[in-house]
Amino acid sequence: MNVPNIISLVRLLLVPIIIFLMIIFPINVNFYDLWNATIIIKNYHLPISWLIAGILFIIAAISDFIDGWWARKFNQVTIFGKFFDSIADKLLINGVLVVMACATIVPIWMAVMLILRDFIIDVVRQILATKGIVMAADHYGRIKAAMQMFGLTLLFFINFRWLGGNTTDSTINDQYGLINQLIMIPMDIATILSIFSAYHYIHLNSKNLF
Repeated sequence: MNVPNIISLVRLLLVPIIIFLMIIFPINVNFYDLWNATIIIKNYHLPISWLIAGILFIIAAISDFIDGWWARKFNQVTIFGKFFDSIADKLLINGVLVVMACATIVPIWMAVMLILRDFIIDVVRQILATKGIVMAADHYGRIKAAMQMFGLTLLFFINFRWLGGNTTDSTINDQYGLINQLIMIPMDIATILSIFSAYHYIHLNSKNLF
């Protein structure tokens, strides 16, 4: 196993740790009250478990860049490495999306759309692969991935719940309040780009698909 694959393995091992840290804080009835320690600054309450999970998520995100760079730099790109890296990325991103959707930090429709888009693109890649065609990521997909990673990172540390808001009202600190809408901009952009990039992928390969 080469260095990029080891880095991907570390990222994969971080996934259950991150998810566990996210669900042990009692956000709502779907979460466990195992560790409710928080950092409190006036109206801002940051669970320590989410702080640690967010730091680990950043490390995992950086490792995604490092293993790709290392593989290209030292000519260690392998078919297994590409597959393994993709699996680690999807488990990380989709796992975090699901937990945040359960906590209503990310809208359920948004999480479903982002996960469904990745599933569709994977199906398209598999169909093309059977015809000997490799569908590389385009710049729209890369920007979408970067915005999604940034948006999720931001939500670990600041969202309407940490600001004392709720899901029913629309005052400045609530789910539909101004502050949360500003915080959600990177995820909104990622969602729009996910739809556009999926269309772009399918349109460019329509002759081979259909």
